[in-house]
Amino acid sequence: MKKQLFSSFIAMGLSLILFAVIIFCKAGQLRVNAAGLSTDDITVNSEYAIPDGYDWCTYYVVVATNNTGCDISISADFSALDKDGQVLSKVNDYSEAVKNGQQFILYGQFKNSDIKRAVKYQYEFEFEKTDNCTYTSVDVDAMDAGGCIEVSATNYSEHDIQGVGIRTVFLRNGSPVAFDTVNIADVGYTFHGGSTNSQMVGYNAGQYDNYIMTYTSAGNGTLTDF
Repeated sequence: MKKQLFSSFIAMGLSLILFAVIIFCKAGQLRVNAAGLSTDDITVNSEYAIPDGYDWCTYYVVVATNNTGCDISISADFSALDKDGQVLSKVNDYSEAVKNGQQFILYGQFKNSDIKRAVKYQYEFEFEKTDNCTYTSVDVDAMDAGGCIEVSATNYSEHDIQGVGIRTVFLRNGSPVAFDTVNIADVGYTFHGGSTNSQMVGYNAGQYDNYIMTYTSAGNGTLTDF
């Protein structure tokens, strides 16, 4: 999988920006106000509600692109609300380093037992500039492994970094059928300089004909791409 690098000449005017998007779900029909929404900061490319396949949880997955003009750390608060607007469940996701121009995935994982009365989902992004992105020090490749995907990552720098976070949406005829996430490292969350390692994703994805895969990479401290 080739990494896509983009350039942007948009300066980030604030160190911390709040970006909110509301998604409505009613009578089994998902109406997404934010689909395709583009701002000078974050472009939401697509979003999906994906059951886990075991009737235990539902993932709300947002695929977006960093157009801030700089590398950022970003978090998202995801909420499930009932018809009266009361929050039934709230969860958080975070990525420590997203490269400028990079596509990335954030998601909320909701226990189905907590969101039985949910008719509306909402999420908010908060992000700020970071100097800890090592995205261009890492190369990631994906290969069909017969019913799943083998993902390998190589740390081409001489420095130890954090494990590479892989997130994947599996699609069939354009619709989501599964979501999976893994971390590629050597020991714990450490990925040694010069090392190559791999993981499998999509063991339980079932039948799919396409996928969206993103990855993030951060240093063990304040480090820029080497």
